[in-house]
Parts: sequence; structure tokens; C-alpha cells
Amino acid sequence: MKRLTRQSRKGTVLITVLVCMGFTTSILLGWIHMSLNMRRGLRRDQQLIQTHWLLEAGIQQGLQNIKSDKTYEGELITLSQPLSNLDRAAIEIKILPATELEKTKRMKVIATIQKNTSNPETTTMRSITLQVTQ
Repeated sequence: MKRLTRQSRKGTVLITVLVCMGFTTSILLGWIHMSLNMRRGLRRDQQLIQTHWLLEAGIQQGLQNIKSDKTYEGELITLSQPLSNLDRAAIEIKILPATELEKTKRMKVIATIQKNTSNPETTTMRSITLQVTQ
């Protein structure tokens, strides 16, 4: 009788330890998952900020070129040394002609940054269209 009691206690302790280990593992995996999501979110926010500043630079460049050259139609600027940890950074400036609804020219600026050229999910793009008065 004593032998069965000892074996059942050993079995109970073993099951308790396994349950505790499973619970601890699930908590650790949850923390790892949460930290990876936070890291992705921070990287996405950083890319949005970088793209915003590229967009601002493109607006300034386009306005400056329109003032100095009345025949300016736009350009594509690719940064030779992209921002930190990026594979590609580009600004596209287009001058859109006046339409019947909008009597003035418009300038469309598109800023694009890409972290990994083989993965399109790592691309961040922002654009703005402005009316140009001369």
C-alpha cells in the first residue's frame, strides 16, 4: 500500500511540474509575440516619419524648380545613399496639367522608401497633390 502511495505522489509531482512548465512556456511565448509586434510597429512608425520628411523635401524641390523653370514637368529623384537601414529611397515629382474643373496646374509628389527590395510589404509610400499658382 505504501508503495502505491509513493508512486502516485511522484506522478502527481511530475504532472504538477509539467503543468507549471507549460504555463510558463505559454507566458514566455506571449511576451515574445508581443515584443515582436511592438518592434514591427515601431519600425513602421519610423518609416512613416522618414517618408513624411522625404515628401516634404520633394515638395520644396518641386516648388523651387517650378519657380526657376516654367517648363518644368517633374522628375524622379533616387537617393544614392538611402536613409539608415533602407535599401531604396525615392521622390517622384509630377506636374499635372490644368483641367476644366481645376484651372491651375497641380504638383503631385510621391515619396517611397523600401527596407527590403525583395519584400513589397516593407515598402512605405506617401503622396500629396498640391495646386500650383504661378
